[in-house]
Amino acid sequence: MRTLSIATQAALLRVPLPMTVLVEMDLTTTLYLNMSPLNLVIGGNTYLGTKKLGKVEALRDTPAEIQGVRFEMSGVPVTQIALARSERVQGKAVRIKVCIFDPDTYQPLDVRLRWAGLLDVFAIEDGPGSATLTVTAEHAAIDLLRPVMSLYSDAEQRRLHPGDPSLQFMSDQVEMRIVWPSASFARR
Repeated sequence: MRTLSIATQAALLRVPLPMTVLVEMDLTTTLYLNMSPLNLVIGGNTYLGTKKLGKVEALRDTPAEIQGVRFEMSGVPVTQIALARSERVQGKAVRIKVCIFDPDTYQPLDVRLRWAGLLDVFAIEDGPGSATLTVTAEHAAIDLLRPVMSLYSDAEQRRLHPGDPSLQFMSDQVEMRIVWPSASFARR
């Protein structure tokens, strides 16, 4: 359950709701973007306004599946494409946050993490004079569905943690039958 301040609850009742989506990508230097036309300073970071040239695919949360998301930035000048091509994005963290503003002063009231994951595939679609950059990301929870590639053996334990003999007798205990005493044994 999320708790919201009284000011945030009051802002949520206003129409139109003053809010924006914030995107943080941990590239070589962290890229801060927001989906408004203005550059915003929130929490000491300057979130660059995408001026409606950036898109984030709709986030769908369902209990049955863990879905990724796609980010798109259109109208990127050709001069910036070389910079984009030199950046390795696969495996870098990305976060999507929602920021709610005070309707009267437009000061940030509440910033909440909405989605977190890792960047995956980066694509550039060249056009006349500009290009479209597209990157997909996997949800952070996708790792929960991947199999664990551990053997739980003495050799693996010593490889991961040299000098740790905690599993050295595991092979001796594989076919052993262990009988625990009944509760009445301790009462005697």
